[in-house]
Amino acid sequence: MGPFLSFLKKDLNTFISNKIGASSDFVLCSNLNNVIDKSDGPTDIIVISIVSIEEEKMLKSPDNYVKFNNEINYRKPPIWLNIICLFTFYTKNHENYNGIDMLENVIQYFQSKPRIDKTNAVVPANYPAGLEEVRAEFVSLNYEQTNDLWGLFGGKYHPSVVYKFKTIPVDNADVTPGGPPIEETMVNALHKKI
Repeated sequence: MGPFLSFLKKDLNTFISNKIGASSDFVLCSNLNNVIDKSDGPTDIIVISIVSIEEEKMLKSPDNYVKFNNEINYRKPPIWLNIICLFTFYTKNHENYNGIDMLENVIQYFQSKPRIDKTNAVVPANYPAGLEEVRAEFVSLNYEQTNDLWGLFGGKYHPSVVYKFKTIPVDNADVTPGGPPIEETMVNALHKKI
């Protein structure tokens, strides 16, 4: 999860910088409360905060055996996760509506990349090794859900959007050595004479 979020922060920052022609760091991965509570903290930024992590049950694999170098080995399958993130425009300026434009840039990024992979990254070299693709899905919250979400952050609402990132694998990759595959079976049966 960490490598993907680090990549997302850098890629989104490059995307926004290219769009508005500036070279500042506009995107930060942090708990929103940590940013708001600092009096000398950054301002006019997009803060990516993890709201929830859930397991993707549809991809749960019961297959615990893999074939490697003509041997069958035991290996626990990866766990596939969905990460729900809040993208918030944070400013200390009371009359700053640039946040709407910043959030629009976030939406445009995901509109152009509903499936994020190495081929469509703004900076492909930053894409995490071993990660195939991640699907980005816009999450529309109703008034009550928005109220509950911002209640978790202390109730101070800021312009924001929510995205769900689907199918991020967590894999320990420990393999228990096995043995050669079974290639032949033989059945010895005794028939009863009648």
